[in-house]
Amino acid sequence: MVKLAEIAKASGFSIPVVSRVLSPNPNIEAKIAPKTRELILETAKRMKYRPNRNAEFLKRGQNPVIGVFLPHFRNSLIADLVMGISEAAQKHGFPVSFAFETSFENYRKFIEDTSGLRNCGIITYPYFQVNQEAAKLIEGYCQNGGKMVMVNADKSLYRVPHVGMDDHCGGRIAAEHLLERGCEEFIIIEGIPERRDGFAAKLKDAGMDCTICPETMDSYRIVVDQCRKSGRKIGIFTSADRMAATLHGLLLQAGMVPGERVKLIGYDDLFLSRHLAPALTTIFQPFTEAGRLAVNKLVDIIYDRPAESVALKPELIVRKTT
Repeated sequence: MVKLAEIAKASGFSIPVVSRVLSPNPNIEAKIAPKTRELILETAKRMKYRPNRNAEFLKRGQNPVIGVFLPHFRNSLIADLVMGISEAAQKHGFPVSFAFETSFENYRKFIEDTSGLRNCGIITYPYFQVNQEAAKLIEGYCQNGGKMVMVNADKSLYRVPHVGMDDHCGGRIAAEHLLERGCEEFIIIEGIPERRDGFAAKLKDAGMDCTICPETMDSYRIVVDQCRKSGRKIGIFTSADRMAATLHGLLLQAGMVPGERVKLIGYDDLFLSRHLAPALTTIFQPFTEAGRLAVNKLVDIIYDRPAESVALKPELIVRKTT
Protein backbone atom coordinates (compact mmCIF):
# COMPACT_ATOMS: atom_id res chain seq x y z
CA MET A 1 0.00 0.00 0.00
CA VAL A 2 1.35 3.42 -0.99
CA LYS A 3 1.99 5.70 2.02
CA LEU A 4 1.55 9.46 2.28
CA ALA A 5 5.30 9.81 2.85
CA GLU A 6 5.99 8.21 -0.53
CA ILE A 7 3.56 10.55 -2.28
CA ALA A 8 5.13 13.52 -0.45
CA LYS A 9 8.58 12.50 -1.62
CA ALA A 10 7.45 11.94 -5.22
CA SER A 11 5.49 15.21 -5.42
CA GLY A 12 7.97 17.39 -3.51
CA PHE A 13 5.48 18.55 -0.87
CA SER A 14 5.34 17.92 2.85
CA ILE A 15 3.33 15.10 4.41
CA PRO A 16 0.86 17.53 6.09
CA VAL A 17 0.14 19.20 2.72
CA VAL A 18 -0.34 15.82 1.01
CA SER A 19 -2.56 14.70 3.87
CA ARG A 20 -4.79 17.79 3.55
CA VAL A 21 -5.20 17.26 -0.20
CA LEU A 22 -6.00 13.54 0.09
CA SER A 23 -8.20 13.80 3.17
CA PRO A 24 -11.75 12.52 2.48
CA ASN A 25 -13.13 15.32 4.63
CA PRO A 26 -10.66 18.22 4.25
CA ASN A 27 -10.61 21.31 6.41
CA ILE A 28 -12.32 23.98 4.28
CA GLU A 29 -10.15 26.63 5.93
CA ALA A 30 -6.94 24.94 4.81
CA LYS A 31 -5.75 26.83 1.74
CA ILE A 32 -4.09 24.73 -0.95
CA ALA A 33 -3.05 26.25 -4.26
CA PRO A 34 -4.93 24.67 -7.20
CA LYS A 35 -1.70 23.69 -8.95
CA THR A 36 -0.43 22.05 -5.77
CA ARG A 37 -3.66 20.10 -5.35
CA GLU A 38 -3.62 19.01 -8.99
CA LEU A 39 -0.01 17.81 -8.82
CA ILE A 40 -0.57 15.84 -5.61
CA LEU A 41 -3.73 14.21 -6.96
CA GLU A 42 -1.98 13.28 -10.21
CA THR A 43 0.94 11.82 -8.26
CA ALA A 44 -1.39 9.82 -6.00
CA LYS A 45 -3.26 8.47 -9.01
CA ARG A 46 -0.04 7.54 -10.82
CA MET A 47 1.20 5.71 -7.72
CA LYS A 48 -2.21 3.98 -7.38
CA TYR A 49 -2.80 5.35 -3.91
CA ARG A 50 -5.77 3.97 -2.00
CA PRO A 51 -6.85 5.34 1.39
CA ASN A 52 -6.67 2.94 4.33
CA ARG A 53 -10.39 2.77 5.01
CA ASN A 54 -10.03 0.11 7.71
CA ALA A 55 -7.80 2.34 9.85
CA GLU A 56 -9.99 5.39 9.14
CA PHE A 57 -13.26 3.74 10.17
CA LEU A 58 -11.76 1.90 13.11
CA LYS A 59 -11.33 5.33 14.70
CA ARG A 60 -15.04 5.95 14.08
CA GLY A 61 -16.03 2.67 15.69
CA GLN A 62 -17.29 1.38 12.33
CA ASN A 63 -16.14 -0.75 9.45
CA PRO A 64 -15.78 0.63 5.91
CA VAL A 65 -18.17 -1.83 4.28
CA ILE A 66 -21.03 -0.51 2.13
CA GLY A 67 -24.07 -2.78 2.39
CA VAL A 68 -26.15 -3.11 -0.78
CA PHE A 69 -29.69 -4.50 -0.92
CA LEU A 70 -30.88 -5.38 -4.45
CA PRO A 71 -33.84 -7.35 -5.88
CA HIS A 72 -33.21 -11.04 -6.44
CA PHE A 73 -33.59 -10.84 -10.23
CA ARG A 74 -31.22 -12.34 -12.79
CA ASN A 75 -31.38 -9.69 -15.48
CA SER A 76 -29.08 -7.17 -17.11
CA LEU A 77 -30.49 -4.22 -15.14
CA ILE A 78 -29.32 -5.71 -11.83
CA ALA A 79 -26.03 -6.79 -13.41
CA ASP A 80 -25.44 -3.23 -14.68
CA LEU A 81 -26.25 -1.82 -11.25
CA VAL A 82 -23.83 -4.23 -9.56
CA MET A 83 -21.06 -3.28 -12.00
CA GLY A 84 -21.59 0.44 -11.44
CA ILE A 85 -21.63 0.06 -7.65
CA SER A 86 -18.58 -2.21 -7.62
CA GLU A 87 -16.60 0.06 -9.94
CA ALA A 88 -17.26 3.24 -7.93
CA ALA A 89 -16.76 1.54 -4.56
CA GLN A 90 -13.39 0.21 -5.67
CA LYS A 91 -12.40 3.65 -6.89
CA HIS A 92 -13.22 5.14 -3.47
CA GLY A 93 -11.58 2.26 -1.61
CA PHE A 94 -14.72 0.87 0.05
CA PRO A 95 -15.48 -2.87 0.20
CA VAL A 96 -19.06 -3.87 -0.68
CA SER A 97 -21.39 -6.53 0.72
CA PHE A 98 -24.36 -7.48 -1.49
CA ALA A 99 -27.70 -8.93 -0.40
CA PHE A 100 -30.20 -10.06 -3.05
CA GLU A 101 -33.75 -10.31 -1.69
CA THR A 102 -37.23 -8.99 -2.46
CA SER A 103 -39.41 -9.17 0.66
CA PHE A 104 -39.85 -6.44 3.25
CA GLU A 105 -39.02 -8.85 6.09
CA ASN A 106 -35.67 -9.61 4.46
CA TYR A 107 -35.13 -5.88 4.09
CA ARG A 108 -35.82 -5.35 7.79
CA LYS A 109 -33.25 -8.03 8.63
CA PHE A 110 -30.76 -6.38 6.26
CA ILE A 111 -31.17 -3.04 8.07
CA GLU A 112 -30.76 -4.73 11.45
CA ASP A 113 -27.67 -6.67 10.35
CA THR A 114 -26.13 -3.56 8.80
CA SER A 115 -26.67 -1.60 12.01
CA GLY A 116 -25.23 -4.42 14.11
CA LEU A 117 -22.14 -4.69 11.94
CA ARG A 118 -21.66 -0.92 12.11
CA ASN A 119 -21.32 -0.68 8.33
CA CYS A 120 -20.49 2.83 7.14
CA GLY A 121 -23.58 3.09 4.93
CA ILE A 122 -26.03 1.30 2.66
CA ILE A 123 -27.42 1.50 -0.87
CA THR A 124 -30.88 0.01 -1.27
CA TYR A 125 -33.19 -0.80 -4.16
CA PRO A 126 -36.43 -1.78 -2.37
CA TYR A 127 -38.59 -3.87 -4.67
CA PHE A 128 -41.21 -4.69 -2.01
CA GLN A 129 -44.50 -2.81 -1.64
CA VAL A 130 -44.01 0.84 -0.70
CA ASN A 131 -45.74 1.64 2.61
CA GLN A 132 -45.47 3.64 5.81
CA GLU A 133 -43.93 0.73 7.72
CA ALA A 134 -40.97 0.69 5.33
CA ALA A 135 -40.66 4.47 5.55
CA LYS A 136 -40.63 4.30 9.34
CA LEU A 137 -37.89 1.64 9.30
CA ILE A 138 -35.71 3.74 7.00
CA GLU A 139 -36.36 6.92 8.98
CA GLY A 140 -35.33 5.14 12.18
CA TYR A 141 -32.12 3.88 10.60
CA CYS A 142 -31.17 7.38 9.44
CA GLN A 143 -32.13 9.03 12.74
CA ASN A 144 -29.75 6.64 14.50
CA GLY A 145 -26.88 7.89 12.36
CA GLY A 146 -27.22 5.51 9.41
CA LYS A 147 -26.12 6.73 5.98
CA MET A 148 -28.28 5.72 3.04
CA VAL A 149 -28.88 6.25 -0.68
CA MET A 150 -31.82 4.67 -2.48
CA VAL A 151 -32.04 3.52 -6.09
CA ASN A 152 -35.32 3.46 -8.04
CA ALA A 153 -37.52 4.13 -5.02
CA ASP A 154 -40.43 6.48 -4.34
CA LYS A 155 -38.58 9.64 -3.31
CA SER A 156 -41.80 11.22 -2.09
CA LEU A 157 -42.05 8.57 0.64
CA TYR A 158 -38.41 7.88 1.44
CA ARG A 159 -36.72 11.08 2.58
CA VAL A 160 -33.15 10.13 1.71
CA PRO A 161 -31.02 10.96 -1.37
CA HIS A 162 -32.29 9.03 -4.35
CA VAL A 163 -30.86 7.94 -7.70
CA GLY A 164 -33.62 7.04 -10.11
CA MET A 165 -34.78 6.96 -13.71
CA ASP A 166 -36.97 9.55 -15.39
CA ASP A 167 -39.70 7.12 -16.44
CA HIS A 168 -42.02 9.93 -17.52
CA CYS A 169 -39.34 11.01 -20.00
CA GLY A 170 -38.99 7.42 -21.21
CA GLY A 171 -42.70 7.25 -22.01
CA ARG A 172 -42.53 10.55 -23.90
CA ILE A 173 -39.54 9.31 -25.91
CA ALA A 174 -41.47 6.19 -26.94
CA ALA A 175 -44.52 8.21 -28.03
CA GLU A 176 -42.39 10.69 -29.95
CA HIS A 177 -40.70 7.87 -31.87
CA LEU A 178 -43.99 6.21 -32.81
CA LEU A 179 -45.37 9.55 -33.97
CA GLU A 180 -42.28 10.01 -36.14
CA ARG A 181 -42.91 6.54 -37.62
CA GLY A 182 -46.33 7.75 -38.81
CA CYS A 183 -48.50 5.70 -36.46
CA GLU A 184 -52.20 6.57 -36.49
CA GLU A 185 -53.41 4.43 -33.57
CA PHE A 186 -51.66 3.95 -30.23
CA ILE A 187 -51.84 1.28 -27.54
CA ILE A 188 -49.98 0.96 -24.26
CA ILE A 189 -49.68 -2.14 -22.08
CA GLU A 190 -49.25 -0.47 -18.73
CA GLY A 191 -47.15 -1.44 -15.74
CA ILE A 192 -45.22 1.59 -14.49
CA PRO A 193 -47.59 4.58 -14.06
CA GLU A 194 -44.93 7.21 -14.88
CA ARG A 195 -44.12 5.51 -18.19
CA ARG A 196 -47.80 5.34 -19.10
CA ASP A 197 -48.37 8.96 -18.14
CA GLY A 198 -45.36 10.19 -20.12
CA PHE A 199 -46.53 8.28 -23.19
CA ALA A 200 -50.09 9.60 -22.93
CA ALA A 201 -48.92 13.17 -22.26
CA LYS A 202 -46.79 13.28 -25.41
CA LEU A 203 -49.64 11.94 -27.52
CA LYS A 204 -52.00 14.50 -26.01
CA ASP A 205 -49.56 17.26 -26.95
CA ALA A 206 -49.76 15.98 -30.51
CA GLY A 207 -53.56 15.87 -30.45
CA MET A 208 -53.66 12.06 -30.28
CA ASP A 209 -55.11 9.54 -27.85
CA CYS A 210 -54.20 6.00 -26.85
CA THR A 211 -55.84 2.81 -25.65
CA ILE A 212 -54.54 1.75 -22.22
CA CYS A 213 -54.59 -1.98 -21.48
CA PRO A 214 -53.68 -3.87 -18.29
CA GLU A 215 -51.04 -6.58 -18.35
CA THR A 216 -53.16 -9.71 -18.82
CA MET A 217 -53.23 -12.45 -21.44
CA ASP A 218 -56.75 -11.36 -22.36
CA SER A 219 -55.41 -7.84 -23.02
CA TYR A 220 -52.66 -9.21 -25.24
CA ARG A 221 -55.20 -11.15 -27.29
CA ILE A 222 -57.48 -8.11 -27.56
CA VAL A 223 -54.54 -5.98 -28.75
CA VAL A 224 -53.56 -8.56 -31.37
CA ASP A 225 -57.17 -8.81 -32.55
CA GLN A 226 -57.37 -5.00 -32.79
CA CYS A 227 -54.16 -4.92 -34.83
CA ARG A 228 -55.46 -7.62 -37.19
CA LYS A 229 -58.78 -5.86 -37.81
CA SER A 230 -57.34 -2.37 -38.23
CA GLY A 231 -55.93 -1.32 -41.56
CA ARG A 232 -54.07 1.61 -39.99
CA LYS A 233 -50.50 1.88 -38.78
CA ILE A 234 -50.50 1.04 -35.05
CA GLY A 235 -47.90 1.95 -32.45
CA ILE A 236 -47.69 -0.20 -29.31
CA PHE A 237 -45.69 0.73 -26.21
CA THR A 238 -45.17 -1.73 -23.36
CA SER A 239 -43.84 -0.82 -19.91
CA ALA A 240 -41.31 -3.68 -19.94
CA ASP A 241 -39.44 -5.83 -22.46
CA ARG A 242 -41.03 -9.00 -21.06
CA MET A 243 -44.44 -7.61 -22.05
CA ALA A 244 -43.15 -6.66 -25.48
CA ALA A 245 -41.66 -10.15 -25.95
CA THR A 246 -45.03 -11.77 -25.21
CA LEU A 247 -46.84 -9.49 -27.63
CA HIS A 248 -44.06 -9.94 -30.20
CA GLY A 249 -44.68 -13.69 -30.28
CA LEU A 250 -48.48 -13.35 -30.45
CA LEU A 251 -48.26 -10.89 -33.33
CA LEU A 252 -46.03 -13.27 -35.29
CA GLN A 253 -48.44 -16.15 -34.63
CA ALA A 254 -51.23 -13.97 -36.02
CA GLY A 255 -49.23 -13.34 -39.22
CA MET A 256 -48.16 -9.76 -38.38
CA VAL A 257 -44.46 -8.93 -38.30
CA PRO A 258 -43.62 -6.29 -35.66
CA GLY A 259 -42.01 -3.35 -37.42
CA GLU A 260 -44.16 -3.45 -40.54
CA ARG A 261 -47.65 -2.03 -40.07
CA VAL A 262 -47.56 -2.68 -36.32
CA LYS A 263 -44.74 -0.86 -34.52
CA LEU A 264 -43.65 -2.20 -31.11
CA ILE A 265 -41.51 -0.65 -28.36
CA GLY A 266 -40.40 -2.25 -25.09
CA TYR A 267 -38.68 -0.85 -22.02
CA ASP A 268 -35.46 -1.91 -20.20
CA ASP A 269 -33.25 -3.12 -23.08
CA LEU A 270 -32.90 -6.56 -21.54
CA PHE A 271 -30.64 -9.13 -23.17
CA LEU A 272 -33.55 -10.80 -24.93
CA SER A 273 -34.61 -7.63 -26.77
CA ARG A 274 -31.77 -7.67 -29.30
CA HIS A 275 -32.17 -11.41 -29.95
CA LEU A 276 -35.84 -11.41 -30.87
CA ALA A 277 -36.51 -11.71 -34.59
CA PRO A 278 -37.16 -8.99 -35.57
CA ALA A 279 -35.08 -7.30 -32.85
CA LEU A 280 -37.01 -5.16 -30.39
CA THR A 281 -36.87 -1.36 -30.25
CA THR A 282 -36.73 -0.44 -26.58
CA ILE A 283 -35.86 2.15 -23.94
CA PHE A 284 -32.44 1.77 -22.31
CA GLN A 285 -31.98 2.72 -18.65
CA PRO A 286 -28.43 3.72 -17.54
CA PHE A 287 -28.25 1.46 -14.48
CA THR A 288 -24.44 1.26 -14.51
CA GLU A 289 -24.30 5.04 -14.16
CA ALA A 290 -26.98 4.85 -11.45
CA GLY A 291 -24.76 2.47 -9.49
CA ARG A 292 -21.76 4.78 -9.78
CA LEU A 293 -23.79 7.81 -8.71
CA ALA A 294 -25.31 5.96 -5.75
CA VAL A 295 -21.84 5.18 -4.38
CA ASN A 296 -20.58 8.72 -5.03
CA LYS A 297 -23.56 10.21 -3.21
CA LEU A 298 -23.22 7.79 -0.31
CA VAL A 299 -19.54 8.71 0.07
CA ASP A 300 -20.57 12.38 0.14
CA ILE A 301 -23.10 11.63 2.88
CA ILE A 302 -20.56 9.64 4.90
CA TYR A 303 -18.24 12.66 4.89
CA ASP A 304 -21.05 15.14 5.61
CA ARG A 305 -21.07 16.66 2.14
CA PRO A 306 -24.34 17.59 0.40
CA ALA A 307 -25.93 14.93 -1.82
CA GLU A 308 -28.93 15.75 -4.00
CA SER A 309 -31.35 13.30 -5.58
CA VAL A 310 -31.11 12.80 -9.34
CA ALA A 311 -33.24 11.22 -12.09
CA LEU A 312 -31.30 9.90 -15.07
CA LYS A 313 -32.63 10.19 -18.60
CA PRO A 314 -33.36 6.96 -20.51
CA GLU A 315 -32.38 6.48 -24.14
CA LEU A 316 -34.21 5.08 -27.16
CA ILE A 317 -32.58 2.03 -28.78
CA VAL A 318 -33.98 1.71 -32.30
CA ARG A 319 -34.12 -1.78 -33.78
CA LYS A 320 -36.32 -3.61 -36.27
CA THR A 321 -39.75 -3.53 -34.56
CA THR A 322 -40.26 0.14 -35.39
